[in-house]
Amino acid sequence: MNFVFNTVYDMDALTAMARAVRKTTHKKHSSRSHKIGWVVILIAVLFVVLSVVTDNFGANTVFTALAALVMLAALIWEDKINAFFASKRMMKGSESGTVTFYDDNYVSATEVGTTEFKYKSIEAIAKRGDYIVFVFSRRHAQVYDLRAMTNGTPKEFCKFIEKKTGMELQKI
Repeated sequence: MNFVFNTVYDMDALTAMARAVRKTTHKKHSSRSHKIGWVVILIAVLFVVLSVVTDNFGANTVFTALAALVMLAALIWEDKINAFFASKRMMKGSESGTVTFYDDNYVSATEVGTTEFKYKSIEAIAKRGDYIVFVFSRRHAQVYDLRAMTNGTPKEFCKFIEKKTGMELQKI
């Protein structure tokens, strides 16, 4: 059976893709960055509290509080921010595509062109909500909307792709 997906690369799909990359190939780096970020936020909050308590509230305190808020927002919405920048880097005509999965390979067709991919080039496979994500490297991934599948079922596809790649589907 050939599985067919018609995926639109909207913010939800791109966010799922960004999260999958962060949780697979960026896992170690991301974890370290998050820990450092939370420590810096904690130090900034302590500095602001001490400044208010000691009545030493000034421009430095306001700047520190704003910097902590920006870091907090970046940590909380990291995947959405990465998805936004990914959407800005997308080539015109590749906002949606149809992908057909065969036994030996899969073929992706967009307005820009058609590309054939081999399963062995996939480094990780992940599932996030209604999306399956193929991660190729720290900067390259593809996302497929399980709701837009026209042949087969999501469960059948997950078993198929695990068999073809020899990898277990990571739930993120």
